[in-house]
Amino acid sequence: MSDRPLKELRKNLSAHFCLVPFTTIILEPDGKVGICRNKGDNFPIGHIKDRPFDDLWDIRNSPKAQQWRQEFLDNTPVICHHEVNYRKCHLEYGFNTLADHAELSAKQQGKILRLTANLNGQCNLRCPFCTVWQSPNGNYTEENFWAPARISLFPYLKEIDMLGGEPFIQADTFKLIKEVSNLNPDCQWFFTTNMAWSLSSKVEELLNLIDVKILTVSIDSLVPETYGILRPPAKLPIILRNLEKIVNYNETRKKPFKIAINSLFQKLNWQELPEVVRFTIKNNFALNPILLRVPASSSLLDYSESEKKKILDYYFEKIDSKDLKLITPVIIPLIEELQPIDKAYYYQILRNY
Repeated sequence: MSDRPLKELRKNLSAHFCLVPFTTIILEPDGKVGICRNKGDNFPIGHIKDRPFDDLWDIRNSPKAQQWRQEFLDNTPVICHHEVNYRKCHLEYGFNTLADHAELSAKQQGKILRLTANLNGQCNLRCPFCTVWQSPNGNYTEENFWAPARISLFPYLKEIDMLGGEPFIQADTFKLIKEVSNLNPDCQWFFTTNMAWSLSSKVEELLNLIDVKILTVSIDSLVPETYGILRPPAKLPIILRNLEKIVNYNETRKKPFKIAINSLFQKLNWQELPEVVRFTIKNNFALNPILLRVPASSSLLDYSESEKKKILDYYFEKIDSKDLKLITPVIIPLIEELQPIDKAYYYQILRNY
């Protein structure tokens, strides 16, 4: 996989083009099959129980999946209109690393390049805005997944993106690392973790077997009280100590991985965005800010227009102008909901920066 800059990876792609539907299969805990982690299990293209695992190629070429790809090929994304216009997730580096290998056609003929593995809902937290921890466990068995995957999936993957629940407390994660590293040692790995676990020698040994590209840590608040509300029952000081252990371990690796921070902003924590920006810059972490939309009552989009303008003014005041580009997934949706004259005003500020 390439370590080229994002701009170079995307040089032949339109501004709204997303590579994920052309590279990826996501397996959900309940057996749903999708092609995008950010759409999640609310937008499946099939179900693993509908047919044998070897027929994943048929599932990924379902009419819905082909329509999804065709919209990007026609430069008219409808299914992902919100994502490409506001969330900008298609521009995240980790979703573009397969640009050199993607088959840019509505109907896919080649091998699956990227597996997003959300194999069970086991989690050590009970976040109020998340339902994954309520998802089932144990649906992926030796017969319906592991045995056929050793033949038709694992040897050909270029990337694996581990989700949860919490992947680092799941036996499936450790089994997958052992299985794939044996069959396909060049596969690159991405992890999303809540960091509510402590790095052990066992985990280090497993991570040493694989090429980790990016480890993304979900931290929505740097205020202990607020963090405790958003990520119960975890405690922020423990999370930060565990993160420090990961940073120290990463420095010992022959090939260090990139560390990113996912932060979900909502009514309870919106004022913390400037501090989170400073925290990530200080520690040389990447930042993936996300605007909460569901439940709507907790979203910043639920505020009145005057309140949205106060939030925008606060961000423009507290965040260095050179860093505003880091928070566009949060501020652009707010700007888009303003009256035309106010919308023009805030976009002009952005252009001036």
